[in-house]
Amino acid sequence: MHINWIVFTIAAVLLLLIIIICCERYHHHKRAKCRVRQRSDQEKMRDINEALKPFGFAYHFRKDIFYSLEDAWQRDFGYGKLYDEMAPVMNMIIHSEPVYFSYDNRRWMIEFWKGQYGITTGAEVGIYVEKERGREEDPADVFYQCVSQEEELPVSMILYKNGKRIFRREKRHWWLTGFFLGEFSWPSELMLEVSLTFPDMEMLEAFLEGCYRAGYRQEDLHIWYRRVSFHFYQPRSVQPSKYGKIFGRWIQWQNRHNCRLYQRVTKDFTRTIDKMDYLLQAYPRIFGIIIKTGRIAWGKKKHESYRKKAGSGI
Repeated sequence: MHINWIVFTIAAVLLLLIIIICCERYHHHKRAKCRVRQRSDQEKMRDINEALKPFGFAYHFRKDIFYSLEDAWQRDFGYGKLYDEMAPVMNMIIHSEPVYFSYDNRRWMIEFWKGQYGITTGAEVGIYVEKERGREEDPADVFYQCVSQEEELPVSMILYKNGKRIFRREKRHWWLTGFFLGEFSWPSELMLEVSLTFPDMEMLEAFLEGCYRAGYRQEDLHIWYRRVSFHFYQPRSVQPSKYGKIFGRWIQWQNRHNCRLYQRVTKDFTRTIDKMDYLLQAYPRIFGIIIKTGRIAWGKKKHESYRKKAGSGI
Protein backbone atom coordinates (compact mmCIF):
# COMPACT_ATOMS: atom_id res chain seq x y z
CA MET A 1 0.00 0.00 0.00
CA HIS A 2 2.85 2.35 0.89
CA ILE A 3 4.50 1.69 -2.49
CA ASN A 4 1.26 2.44 -4.31
CA TRP A 5 1.02 5.82 -2.61
CA ILE A 6 4.60 6.64 -3.62
CA VAL A 7 3.89 5.71 -7.26
CA PHE A 8 0.66 7.74 -7.20
CA THR A 9 2.44 10.77 -5.71
CA ILE A 10 5.22 10.63 -8.31
CA ALA A 11 2.71 10.30 -11.14
CA ALA A 12 0.68 13.22 -9.79
CA VAL A 13 3.79 15.43 -9.52
CA LEU A 14 4.88 14.55 -13.06
CA LEU A 15 1.39 15.27 -14.37
CA LEU A 16 1.36 18.61 -12.54
CA LEU A 17 4.77 19.51 -14.02
CA ILE A 18 3.58 18.63 -17.52
CA ILE A 19 0.48 20.80 -17.06
CA ILE A 20 2.62 23.71 -15.78
CA ILE A 21 5.07 23.39 -18.69
CA CYS A 22 2.26 23.20 -21.26
CA CYS A 23 0.54 26.25 -19.75
CA GLU A 24 3.80 28.19 -19.71
CA ARG A 25 4.53 27.28 -23.34
CA TYR A 26 1.00 28.26 -24.35
CA HIS A 27 1.25 31.66 -22.69
CA HIS A 28 4.78 32.17 -24.03
CA HIS A 29 3.63 31.56 -27.60
CA LYS A 30 0.54 33.71 -27.05
CA ARG A 31 2.69 36.60 -25.80
CA ALA A 32 5.02 36.15 -28.77
CA LYS A 33 2.10 36.37 -31.21
CA CYS A 34 0.91 39.56 -29.50
CA ARG A 35 4.38 41.09 -29.75
CA VAL A 36 4.55 40.25 -33.45
CA ARG A 37 1.26 42.06 -34.07
CA GLN A 38 2.35 45.07 -32.01
CA ARG A 39 5.85 45.50 -33.45
CA SER A 40 6.45 47.64 -36.53
CA ASP A 41 7.87 46.25 -39.76
CA GLN A 42 10.98 48.36 -39.21
CA GLU A 43 11.63 46.67 -35.87
CA LYS A 44 11.12 43.22 -37.39
CA MET A 45 13.42 43.97 -40.32
CA ARG A 46 16.09 45.24 -37.95
CA ASP A 47 16.10 42.10 -35.82
CA ILE A 48 15.85 39.66 -38.74
CA ASN A 49 18.70 41.29 -40.64
CA GLU A 50 20.84 41.54 -37.52
CA ALA A 51 20.46 37.77 -37.15
CA LEU A 52 21.28 37.17 -40.83
CA LYS A 53 24.13 39.66 -41.31
CA PRO A 54 26.88 37.51 -39.72
CA PHE A 55 26.07 34.91 -42.38
CA GLY A 56 26.37 37.44 -45.22
CA PHE A 57 22.64 37.60 -46.00
CA ALA A 58 19.63 39.88 -45.59
CA TYR A 59 15.87 39.80 -46.11
CA HIS A 60 14.23 41.83 -48.91
CA PHE A 61 10.78 42.88 -47.68
CA ARG A 62 9.25 43.90 -51.00
CA LYS A 63 10.49 40.87 -52.97
CA ASP A 64 9.95 38.55 -49.98
CA ILE A 65 13.28 36.74 -50.42
CA PHE A 66 16.62 36.32 -48.73
CA TYR A 67 19.67 37.49 -50.67
CA SER A 68 23.45 37.68 -50.32
CA LEU A 69 25.01 41.01 -49.37
CA GLU A 70 27.48 42.58 -51.76
CA ASP A 71 30.00 43.06 -48.96
CA ALA A 72 29.38 39.60 -47.48
CA TRP A 73 32.39 37.91 -45.88
CA GLN A 74 32.12 35.17 -48.54
CA ARG A 75 33.75 37.63 -50.92
CA ASP A 76 37.09 36.89 -49.27
CA PHE A 77 36.76 33.25 -50.27
CA GLY A 78 36.71 31.72 -53.70
CA TYR A 79 34.85 28.83 -55.24
CA GLY A 80 35.71 25.43 -56.65
CA LYS A 81 33.94 22.27 -57.73
CA LEU A 82 34.52 20.73 -54.29
CA TYR A 83 31.87 23.09 -52.92
CA ASP A 84 29.30 21.74 -55.37
CA GLU A 85 30.25 18.19 -54.43
CA MET A 86 29.77 18.97 -50.73
CA ALA A 87 26.45 20.80 -51.23
CA PRO A 88 24.18 17.92 -50.09
CA VAL A 89 25.94 17.88 -46.72
CA MET A 90 24.47 21.34 -46.12
CA ASN A 91 20.99 20.22 -47.27
CA MET A 92 21.43 21.69 -50.74
CA ILE A 93 20.02 19.61 -53.60
CA ILE A 94 20.70 21.81 -56.58
CA HIS A 95 21.53 21.93 -60.28
CA SER A 96 24.84 23.64 -61.05
CA GLU A 97 26.05 24.94 -64.41
CA PRO A 98 29.63 26.26 -64.47
CA VAL A 99 30.80 28.02 -67.63
CA TYR A 100 34.58 28.23 -68.04
CA PHE A 101 36.35 30.61 -70.41
CA SER A 102 39.54 32.61 -70.84
CA TYR A 103 39.62 36.38 -71.07
CA ASP A 104 42.29 39.02 -70.42
CA ASN A 105 44.94 36.29 -70.01
CA ARG A 106 43.04 34.75 -67.08
CA ARG A 107 40.66 31.86 -66.62
CA TRP A 108 37.13 32.73 -65.57
CA MET A 109 34.14 30.82 -64.27
CA ILE A 110 30.56 32.06 -64.21
CA GLU A 111 28.36 29.53 -62.46
CA PHE A 112 24.60 29.22 -62.21
CA TRP A 113 22.66 27.31 -59.55
CA LYS A 114 19.01 26.53 -58.83
CA GLY A 115 17.28 24.15 -56.47
CA GLN A 116 16.45 23.45 -52.85
CA TYR A 117 18.64 25.17 -50.27
CA GLY A 118 17.53 23.64 -47.00
CA ILE A 119 14.22 25.26 -46.14
CA THR A 120 14.32 27.64 -49.13
CA THR A 121 13.93 27.40 -52.90
CA GLY A 122 16.44 29.60 -54.67
CA ALA A 123 18.93 30.42 -57.38
CA GLU A 124 22.37 32.02 -57.74
CA VAL A 125 24.75 33.50 -60.28
CA GLY A 126 28.41 33.72 -59.24
CA ILE A 127 31.31 35.36 -61.10
CA TYR A 128 34.85 34.16 -60.38
CA VAL A 129 38.32 34.53 -61.84
CA GLU A 130 41.72 32.89 -61.44
CA LYS A 131 43.98 35.51 -59.85
CA GLU A 132 47.25 33.75 -60.69
CA ARG A 133 47.80 31.16 -63.38
CA GLY A 134 48.02 27.71 -61.80
CA ARG A 135 49.25 24.37 -63.06
CA GLU A 136 45.79 22.87 -63.48
CA GLU A 137 45.07 21.93 -67.09
CA ASP A 138 41.36 21.32 -66.58
CA PRO A 139 39.59 24.62 -65.73
CA ALA A 140 37.21 22.64 -63.50
CA ASP A 141 40.15 21.85 -61.20
CA VAL A 142 40.99 25.53 -60.66
CA PHE A 143 40.06 27.18 -57.37
CA TYR A 144 38.69 30.56 -58.42
CA GLN A 145 38.53 33.83 -56.51
CA CYS A 146 35.60 36.23 -56.37
CA VAL A 147 35.91 39.08 -58.83
CA SER A 148 36.74 42.57 -57.65
CA GLN A 149 34.15 45.33 -57.49
CA GLU A 150 35.46 46.74 -60.78
CA GLU A 151 34.98 43.36 -62.47
CA GLU A 152 31.36 42.83 -61.38
CA LEU A 153 28.79 42.36 -64.13
CA PRO A 154 25.19 43.53 -64.53
CA VAL A 155 23.15 40.38 -63.91
CA SER A 156 19.43 39.73 -64.20
CA MET A 157 17.70 36.53 -63.17
CA ILE A 158 14.13 35.28 -62.91
CA LEU A 159 13.34 32.01 -61.17
CA TYR A 160 10.27 30.03 -62.23
CA LYS A 161 8.70 26.95 -60.66
CA ASN A 162 6.49 24.94 -62.99
CA GLY A 163 5.99 28.06 -65.10
CA LYS A 164 5.11 30.36 -62.19
CA ARG A 165 7.52 33.18 -61.37
CA ILE A 166 8.93 33.03 -57.85
CA PHE A 167 11.10 36.14 -57.89
CA ARG A 168 13.18 38.45 -60.04
CA ARG A 169 16.46 40.18 -59.27
CA GLU A 170 18.62 42.55 -61.29
CA LYS A 171 21.84 44.12 -60.08
CA ARG A 172 25.50 44.65 -60.83
CA HIS A 173 27.03 42.01 -58.60
CA TRP A 174 29.62 39.27 -58.09
CA TRP A 175 27.15 36.84 -56.49
CA LEU A 176 23.50 37.53 -57.22
CA THR A 177 21.16 35.32 -55.22
CA GLY A 178 17.57 34.88 -54.14
CA PHE A 179 16.00 32.38 -51.73
CA PHE A 180 12.27 32.00 -51.07
CA LEU A 181 11.51 30.71 -47.58
CA GLY A 182 9.26 27.72 -46.87
CA GLU A 183 8.94 26.55 -50.48
CA PHE A 184 9.94 22.96 -51.29
CA SER A 185 11.06 22.17 -54.82
CA TRP A 186 12.92 19.62 -56.86
CA PRO A 187 15.58 21.22 -59.06
CA SER A 188 13.88 19.79 -62.17
CA GLU A 189 10.76 21.87 -61.37
CA LEU A 190 12.74 25.10 -61.61
CA MET A 191 13.86 27.19 -64.55
CA LEU A 192 16.27 30.09 -64.26
CA GLU A 193 16.17 32.85 -66.86
CA VAL A 194 19.50 34.67 -66.83
CA SER A 195 20.93 37.75 -68.56
CA LEU A 196 24.48 39.07 -68.32
CA THR A 197 26.00 42.21 -69.81
CA PHE A 198 29.74 42.18 -70.54
CA PRO A 199 32.10 45.16 -70.69
CA ASP A 200 33.26 44.41 -74.25
CA MET A 201 32.65 42.08 -77.18
CA GLU A 202 35.83 40.12 -76.50
CA MET A 203 34.57 38.96 -73.09
CA LEU A 204 31.13 38.23 -74.50
CA GLU A 205 32.59 36.04 -77.25
CA ALA A 206 34.82 34.24 -74.75
CA PHE A 207 31.79 33.49 -72.56
CA LEU A 208 29.81 32.25 -75.57
CA GLU A 209 32.61 29.84 -76.43
CA GLY A 210 32.45 28.56 -72.86
CA CYS A 211 28.69 28.04 -73.22
CA TYR A 212 29.21 26.06 -76.43
CA ARG A 213 31.78 23.85 -74.69
CA ALA A 214 29.32 23.32 -71.84
CA GLY A 215 26.76 21.97 -74.32
CA TYR A 216 24.65 24.99 -75.26
CA ARG A 217 23.82 25.61 -78.89
CA GLN A 218 23.76 28.91 -80.72
CA GLU A 219 19.95 28.93 -80.78
CA ASP A 220 19.88 28.55 -76.97
CA LEU A 221 21.56 31.91 -76.49
CA HIS A 222 19.91 35.25 -77.21
CA ILE A 223 22.41 38.04 -77.90
CA TRP A 224 21.81 41.75 -78.10
CA TYR A 225 24.98 43.85 -78.43
CA ARG A 226 27.05 42.96 -75.31
CA ARG A 227 24.20 41.21 -73.51
CA VAL A 228 23.41 37.50 -73.55
CA SER A 229 20.42 35.71 -72.05
CA PHE A 230 19.37 32.07 -71.84
CA HIS A 231 17.24 29.61 -69.88
CA PHE A 232 18.82 27.24 -67.39
CA TYR A 233 16.46 24.28 -67.03
CA GLN A 234 18.26 20.98 -67.52
CA PRO A 235 21.98 21.38 -66.82
CA ARG A 236 24.26 20.57 -69.74
CA SER A 237 27.31 19.87 -67.58
CA VAL A 238 27.86 16.69 -65.58
CA GLN A 239 26.45 17.08 -62.08
CA PRO A 240 28.48 16.19 -58.98
CA SER A 241 27.52 12.70 -57.80
CA LYS A 242 29.68 12.29 -54.72
CA TYR A 243 26.82 11.14 -52.47
CA GLY A 244 24.44 9.44 -54.90
CA LYS A 245 20.68 9.60 -55.47
CA ILE A 246 19.69 7.77 -52.28
CA PHE A 247 21.44 10.30 -50.08
CA GLY A 248 19.96 13.13 -52.14
CA ARG A 249 16.43 11.81 -51.62
CA TRP A 250 17.09 11.50 -47.90
CA ILE A 251 18.20 15.15 -47.78
CA GLN A 252 15.12 16.20 -49.74
CA TRP A 253 12.93 14.31 -47.28
CA GLN A 254 14.48 16.40 -44.50
CA ASN A 255 14.02 19.60 -46.49
CA ARG A 256 10.35 18.83 -47.19
CA HIS A 257 9.79 17.97 -43.52
CA ASN A 258 11.41 21.23 -42.37
CA CYS A 259 9.33 23.26 -44.84
CA ARG A 260 6.15 21.66 -43.52
CA LEU A 261 7.26 22.24 -39.94
CA TYR A 262 7.90 25.90 -40.71
CA GLN A 263 4.48 26.32 -42.34
CA ARG A 264 2.68 24.51 -39.51
CA VAL A 265 4.33 26.46 -36.71
CA THR A 266 3.77 29.84 -38.40
CA LYS A 267 0.26 29.14 -39.74
CA ASP A 268 -1.22 32.09 -37.78
CA PHE A 269 0.69 34.55 -39.99
CA THR A 270 0.65 35.13 -43.74
CA ARG A 271 3.64 37.42 -44.25
CA THR A 272 7.19 36.06 -44.12
CA ILE A 273 8.37 38.99 -42.02
CA ASP A 274 5.77 38.11 -39.35
CA LYS A 275 6.58 34.40 -39.53
CA MET A 276 10.30 35.09 -39.07
CA ASP A 277 9.70 37.52 -36.21
CA TYR A 278 7.51 34.94 -34.49
CA LEU A 279 10.16 32.24 -34.85
CA LEU A 280 12.84 34.52 -33.44
CA GLN A 281 10.78 35.04 -30.30
CA ALA A 282 8.94 31.74 -29.80
CA TYR A 283 10.90 29.07 -31.69
CA PRO A 284 14.57 30.03 -31.88
CA ARG A 285 15.48 26.40 -32.67
CA ILE A 286 13.33 26.41 -35.80
CA PHE A 287 14.84 29.75 -36.76
CA GLY A 288 18.18 28.00 -36.30
CA ILE A 289 17.13 25.38 -38.87
CA ILE A 290 16.72 28.16 -41.41
CA ILE A 291 20.19 29.62 -40.90
CA LYS A 292 21.96 26.29 -40.42
CA THR A 293 21.00 24.74 -43.74
CA GLY A 294 21.49 25.76 -47.35
CA ARG A 295 23.86 28.39 -48.67
CA ILE A 296 23.40 30.59 -45.59
CA ALA A 297 25.02 27.92 -43.44
CA TRP A 298 28.41 27.79 -45.17
CA GLY A 299 30.70 28.67 -42.26
CA LYS A 300 33.96 30.54 -42.53
CA LYS A 301 35.93 27.63 -41.11
CA LYS A 302 34.35 25.19 -43.58
CA HIS A 303 35.15 27.54 -46.44
CA GLU A 304 38.78 27.77 -45.38
CA SER A 305 39.02 24.03 -44.89
CA TYR A 306 37.54 23.26 -48.31
CA ARG A 307 39.72 25.89 -49.94
CA LYS A 308 42.88 24.29 -48.54
CA LYS A 309 41.73 20.82 -49.63
CA ALA A 310 40.98 22.07 -53.13
CA GLY A 311 44.34 23.79 -53.33
CA SER A 312 46.17 20.63 -52.29
CA GLY A 313 44.28 18.49 -54.79
CA ILE A 314 42.44 16.38 -52.21
